Amino acid sequence: TSTTTSQSHPGLAVVPPGGAELSETAGGPVAFTAHEGLVFPILEVDDPWYKIVDTCGRDAWVGQSSVTTVPQSIPGTPGPGFDLSSGVIVVDAGHGGRDLGARGATGVWESHINLEIAQRLRERLNHAHSIDWETGTVRSGGDYPAVRQVLMTRAPEGPLNGDIELALAYRVGMANRVGADAMISLHNNSAPGVAQSTPGTDVFYSVAASGSDRLASLIHEELVRGLGEMGSDFGAGQISGARTLVEPDGTDFYGVLRRGEQPTVIVEGLYISEPAEERILASGVGQQVYADGVYRGLIRFLTTNDNGTAIHPPEVFDADVGSATYESCVVPRQP
Repeated sequence: TSTTTSQSHPGLAVVPPGGAELSETAGGPVAFTAHEGLVFPILEVDDPWYKIVDTCGRDAWVGQSSVTTVPQSIPGTPGPGFDLSSGVIVVDAGHGGRDLGARGATGVWESHINLEIAQRLRERLNHAHSIDWETGTVRSGGDYPAVRQVLMTRAPEGPLNGDIELALAYRVGMANRVGADAMISLHNNSAPGVAQSTPGTDVFYSVAASGSDRLASLIHEELVRGLGEMGSDFGAGQISGARTLVEPDGTDFYGVLRRGEQPTVIVEGLYISEPAEERILASGVGQQVYADGVYRGLIRFLTTNDNGTAIHPPEVFDADVGSATYESCVVPRQP
């Protein structure tokens, strides 16, 4: 089945050139002018206003005439017959802005690498390709058409070249409100001071959103296969397959996974704290291999009934690691 567009509800508000004025209440005083190019999930329509979630996860209001909109879609059903040309995918480059993520031995920041990989994945999804499933090679061709829409939670053509801080509620809100067929959050792991005997690749699935476990298993399988061709055994000495962490009550530990309404996964491709893996992540070749592995796994999820190598049961993670705070977060302003 294919993804169709619902005209009954606008999913996202897009700030046009010149910016858009945001207020704390509908028709209230202007709080600030949001930067052109920003995209906000629409929570409520109250003519002539939209209630939105800003990039810091706070509710705000914007005049309908001040923005353009992206309509909400109705997700399709993954499997044989899925129409890729109607697909809507949200690609989330983890971290950003003040939230730099992990740092590699030579000073490479995870947030910057995540954005590079996200761009490469978007490029794959935005064009038709063929895939040699024996070798994993992705090349131009017509076997798998471009999807209808790829949305990046932060993009290089956006404010500050995409290097902005984003709240979890904003990231997932974008996918939920637009009616995405899948959301993929791209990250890289870190264990500073703890030598990893073998490279590590984890893909975590949402227990709350149906289909997430199968998506995670296929991405893990394709990612491990691709990275293994770079000279390391990425499947050895680690949990092989999709996994996830849950609270003692069984709910998802990770906020992105807990909030997702569509198949949602977090990809932790490599350990940026390991020098050998950092070198892969810092190279264009390594970034492309990462992106291609995720692309192949997503294509298999959307167009087949395949399962990956393994889907492991949830692991209870009973630890207090604190919660993200966005008190000092600032929505990019129009100059």
